[in-house]
Amino acid sequence: MNDLGITGGKIFDGFRSYIANIYIRDGRITAITSDYLESKENYSAVGKYVMPGLIDPHVHFSLSLGKYRSADDFESGSVSAAFGGITTYIDFLDPVTHENEIEEKFLKRLKEAKNSHIDYSFHMTIAHPDIDPVTLAKRTLALGINSIKTFTTYSTSNRMTDNGYILDLLSITRKYGIIETFHAEDDAIILHRSKIKEKHLPQDLPFLHPSESEASAAMSIVTMAKLTNGQAYIVHNSSGLSVQMIKQLDAFENVRLETCPQYLVLNDTLYERDDAYLYTLVPPLRSRLESFYLYEALKDGSISTVGTDHCPFTKAEKFENRLNYDSMPNGIGGVETSFVLLYNKDRSEKIINDLVRVQSVNVAETFGLKNKGKIVVGADADIAIFDPTFKWTIGISNLHTKADYTPYEGRDVIGKFVSVLSRGRFVIKDGEFVGKRLRGKFVKRRKVFWPTRSEMPLFTREMNL
Repeated sequence: MNDLGITGGKIFDGFRSYIANIYIRDGRITAITSDYLESKENYSAVGKYVMPGLIDPHVHFSLSLGKYRSADDFESGSVSAAFGGITTYIDFLDPVTHENEIEEKFLKRLKEAKNSHIDYSFHMTIAHPDIDPVTLAKRTLALGINSIKTFTTYSTSNRMTDNGYILDLLSITRKYGIIETFHAEDDAIILHRSKIKEKHLPQDLPFLHPSESEASAAMSIVTMAKLTNGQAYIVHNSSGLSVQMIKQLDAFENVRLETCPQYLVLNDTLYERDDAYLYTLVPPLRSRLESFYLYEALKDGSISTVGTDHCPFTKAEKFENRLNYDSMPNGIGGVETSFVLLYNKDRSEKIINDLVRVQSVNVAETFGLKNKGKIVVGADADIAIFDPTFKWTIGISNLHTKADYTPYEGRDVIGKFVSVLSRGRFVIKDGEFVGKRLRGKFVKRRKVFWPTRSEMPLFTREMNL
C-alpha cells in the first residue's frame, strides 16, 4: 500500500503539464496515474499546481563574517526555504587554502547543518589555494561534493584565486567530473575604483563594483573554459550586458550561468534612497536596462539556473555601517520569495514549466542531484504544491526568516506554496510548518559530466517567460 496519494493536482514537470495523481511509498514516487490507488493518506491538490521541489544552488546559512553572522542558521533557513517551495539547497564550506583543512571544514558544516529540515549539499570553497588541483578534485569528490567555488576578487581578504590556478583547475574538470564555480568580478578594477573614492558609502556600490568588472572576469572565465573544454558555472550574474557578451561566444557547452531574483525585480535606483544600506550585496543591483537584458537571457535559455544567494543580516547590522561600506556585511534574503517573485512577472500558467526548469530540473542536472528535480517513478518524493490564486502581500511579518526585514516589503503578489513534501513527508501542510521532527539529509553528489551541444535540450530551448 502507498503511504500517500496526492490527487487531482495539475503537474508541471518542467516540460509539460497534465492532471494526474501521484503516489508515494518509503519516500519515493511509486506511481503517476489517472487511476485512484489505495493509500494510507490522501491529499487533495485539486485546483493547485504540483511540481518537483525547488532546488536552490546558492545559499549562505550561518555564514560567519568575523563580527557578523548571517541571520538564518540551517534550522530557520530551511524552514523559510520550505515555505518558498525549496526542498533541497546547496550551501558552502568555509574557504580552504591547505589540504589539511578540507575534512575539518567539511565536518564543521555538517555539524552546523544537522538541524536542517530539508535536504542539503555543499560546494567546496577555495581561497588562494596551496593544493594541487588534481588532489583538490579527488578530495572534494571523496566527500560527495562535485563543485568547487572560486573567487576572482577579494584579494584584500586573501580569498582570491589567480588565473593560473583557475586555468589548471578548469583543465581537469571534465576529466574528473567536477564543476568550477565562480564569483566573477575583476579584482584590479575594484581595487582601482576603491582608491578613487576616499570614503566608501553604500550609495557607492555600483561605482565600486561596476558591471564592467563582472563582464571582464566573466569573459576571462569563458575563454579559459572554452580553451580547456572545462565545466564552469558563474554564480549570481547581475549584469545583463555581461550575459549578452557571453552569448556571442557560444560557450554553453562549457559555461552555465546562474542569476538571482533580486537582479530581475530590483534595480540600482534603490541606492539613491536614505536606506540604501539595506540593499547592500555583491554584485550590487544594476540598472533597469541591465535587468531587462538579464530577463531576456533567462527567457532565451542563456541562463540555466536561478539561485537566491540568500544571506540576510539585520537592520541594525546594516545601519551601523551606513557611513562605512567597507565594514558592511553584504547580502539580502530570498529563499522564501524567489519563485513567487518571478511568477508574478507574468502570472500566467505558461511560465510555470519554465520556472520549474531553471529552479529545479536544470539545477539537479547541472550539479548531479540524480534523484531530485523531477516527478517520475523512482525519484525522491520532493514535491511542492502551489496555489496560483492565493493573494498576499510580502512582508517580514509573514515570512519565516530570522532576519528583521525583507527588500520586497509591501509587494502584492498572487500565488503561494501551500504544502511542501521532502522525501514523501510534509514539511509544510496547508500553510503550516509541520516538519519539526523531520531532518534533512546530506545529499552526496558524484562525478558529473555536462552533455555536449547535441545532448543539451534543457539549456537551448527558448522559454515562454
